[in-house]
Amino acid sequence: MKIKTAFLITLILFSLSFTFAAEISEPSYCCERTLLGASCINTLQDECNPKFKSSPTSCETTSYCKLGTCYDSEEGLCMENVPQQICSDSGGTWDEREADEVPQCQLGCCIIADQAAFVPLVRCKHLSTLFGVETNYDTSINSELECIATAQSQDMGACVFEEDFQRVCKFTTRADCGADVTVEDLEELNSTEITNTQNRRFYKDFLCSAEELNTQNAKQVTTGCYQGDVYWFDSEGQRENIYSSDSDASYNDGRVADPDEICDPNGDGNNNCGNCEYLLGTRCSPEDNILTGVAHSCKKIECTDREGNKRLNGESWCVNDGIIGNGTDRVGSRYYREICIDGKVRVEPCSDFRNEICIEGSIDIDKGSYSTSACRANRWQDCTLQTEEEACLNTDRRDCTWFGNVKGMLLGSGSTSLISSSAFTNPTAGNSFNNPTANPQNTITSSDDEEDIKRQKGVCVPFFPPGLKFWEEGSAQTICNQASAKCEVIYEKGLLDGGWKVQKNGECLEDEWGLQANRVCSALGDCGGYVNYQGVYTDDGYEWEVDNEDKKFSPNTVNKIKGGFTGLLIDKITQ
Repeated sequence: MKIKTAFLITLILFSLSFTFAAEISEPSYCCERTLLGASCINTLQDECNPKFKSSPTSCETTSYCKLGTCYDSEEGLCMENVPQQICSDSGGTWDEREADEVPQCQLGCCIIADQAAFVPLVRCKHLSTLFGVETNYDTSINSELECIATAQSQDMGACVFEEDFQRVCKFTTRADCGADVTVEDLEELNSTEITNTQNRRFYKDFLCSAEELNTQNAKQVTTGCYQGDVYWFDSEGQRENIYSSDSDASYNDGRVADPDEICDPNGDGNNNCGNCEYLLGTRCSPEDNILTGVAHSCKKIECTDREGNKRLNGESWCVNDGIIGNGTDRVGSRYYREICIDGKVRVEPCSDFRNEICIEGSIDIDKGSYSTSACRANRWQDCTLQTEEEACLNTDRRDCTWFGNVKGMLLGSGSTSLISSSAFTNPTAGNSFNNPTANPQNTITSSDDEEDIKRQKGVCVPFFPPGLKFWEEGSAQTICNQASAKCEVIYEKGLLDGGWKVQKNGECLEDEWGLQANRVCSALGDCGGYVNYQGVYTDDGYEWEVDNEDKKFSPNTVNKIKGGFTGLLIDKITQ
């Protein structure tokens, strides 16, 4: 005769304490400046520079690190989500409002010859000065696409008129010329005479040095930078075509030519062509070209990222604080994108608490791969509501991953019993306890001898776990309280020796089962036993009880957790 009883193991993964409550081992402090020079970082108090402010709270809640808009009056640039102290240190003007509410950051269309930029007015003035043209700013245009279309529709050519009894020519747009007559081909060239200083003629696609115009402009006297490329300029400082070592090709019989028609884009900086290629990392430099004697040339501009890799000018890429994805993001970690701009790496943080993630792609170019990146919203909010693997892994709608077959895992809350009995007795100690109630996600009932035991198909959790305000009551507790795991170990007593032997679910007595359950816990957010972005492990975010006695993970299991659950076997982990 065999007697069956139950041995209950309870893993309450989410208590009122959370992983990053950080036995870092003290509260995280917001440092206005760290000893290493970083600004507005949450870290240990010992790492804060004592000469600056610090407080045991999130940087977002402090006055000195509050995020806002930083306005650079010199460059005319507006940068969002910048801490006040960093803005002040950079010489900017900080405003707590969103950029679209700051008057200096209102956008308009800046027309620069045949190019355009949707920027603030001060930025437009700066660009106009940089390129040596008059400011043309239109606030009635309220979209970047409309702005670009306006610029592309403008004709370029020679604007000829008399001034102080001299025949003067300016290379400009039809609109800027304000001509009384427009000439578009040679047949019309001499059909109309200039009779007074108010009478202007616009010669579409002509250079001011074109012989047919009989101006005092001599061709190809100097070189200069224009919109990042090297151009020829005539004796009167009027822009001509792109520079080429083949001067005849550049002159193009005095007509405007597309840069690519003159010479191929110069991504190597070989100085034979002024058609610099921004995507290949070159742009016009005022440094003398010792090979050709030309005062300007395409110069290769690169950056070196934190891994020591070379990055082309304009490239952007993602960086982070450690292990990411598949539910492994560390507590307190954040996503960033870095950009190579004119030889310097600029850092742009994505939204804190992992509300945004950084995505990266690439463009195939002649020199290999050109990296691009962007911050986008982390779509984790409805992961735990998904009950089917296919819906969970629908990356068009959400950022989730599917963990399969964690025995006894409950996700959600309710009143559905895990098993049919109302109470159990521990066969080794005689202790009685009531059957817990919960709402298991995705459970199915087996039809074998233990048909009362329900098993899960799997759980859907965030692929990029959100950051939680663990120091505050509210949403963090609600999210972490979604999950718990309960596993029953069935023993049988032998008639001869009277000893108890494990008949079923003996694996639940091992660390591996607790590790799998904790894996689900940490994937929900900053919950359970896990490490923070500095690699410090905290175990006060979970409770594990075996026969009403607390149990902790072994050192070897903790090492697996520190490594992002290295070596953990779960039936299915997919993204």
